[in-house]
Amino acid sequence: MEEKYTRGEFWNAAGTLGLMLGVISCTYFALSNLMSQGTEKVALAMIISVVSFLLWIAKFVGCIYVMKSGMKRFASAHSEVDNSDTFRFGAAAALLSALIYSGMYLLFVTVINPDIFTEAMQLAAEQYSSIDPSITETLEQVGGKLPQISFFANLIYCSLFGTILSAILSKNIPSQNPFDQQ
Repeated sequence: MEEKYTRGEFWNAAGTLGLMLGVISCTYFALSNLMSQGTEKVALAMIISVVSFLLWIAKFVGCIYVMKSGMKRFASAHSEVDNSDTFRFGAAAALLSALIYSGMYLLFVTVINPDIFTEAMQLAAEQYSSIDPSITETLEQVGGKLPQISFFANLIYCSLFGTILSAILSKNIPSQNPFDQQ
C-alpha cells in the first residue's frame, strides 16, 4: 500500500498554513494596539473602534478563507487524501498558528508592554479593596502569573477555534459529490 503523503510533507504544509494564519492574527493585533495608543478624544476613539471592528471582521473572514484555501491546496496536492486527513491537516495548522500568535502575545506582555497587567491589577485592586482588603493581596499573587496564563489561554482558545473551523471545512474538502468535476 502506497503512502498518501509523508510526515514531512504534512508538517511542512501545515507549518506554512499555520505561519500564514499566525501572521494575519499578529498583524491584526499589532494594528489594533497601534490604533488604540493615545485616544483621549471621544470622536477619534469612536472612529478607531469602528475601524478596529472592521479590521477584526477582515481578520476573521481572512483567516477562514486562508484556512479553506490551504486545506483545498493540501487535498488537491495529494489525491488520496480523505476528509479525516484534511481535518487533521487543518487542526495541525491551527495549533501551529495558535503557537505563533500566543508566543507573540507573550512577547508583547512581557517585553514590549510589561506594564499592561500591572496597570490592570492596580485598577482592579483600587476598585475591589473597599469590598474585601484581602483581594489586593490575591490580585498581586495572580498578577505575576498573568503572562503565562494568557499564553496558555490564547493557545487553547486559538487551537480550539481552528480545530472547530477545520472540522467544519473538512466536511467538503475533498468534495464528496460524485458529480463534482475536479
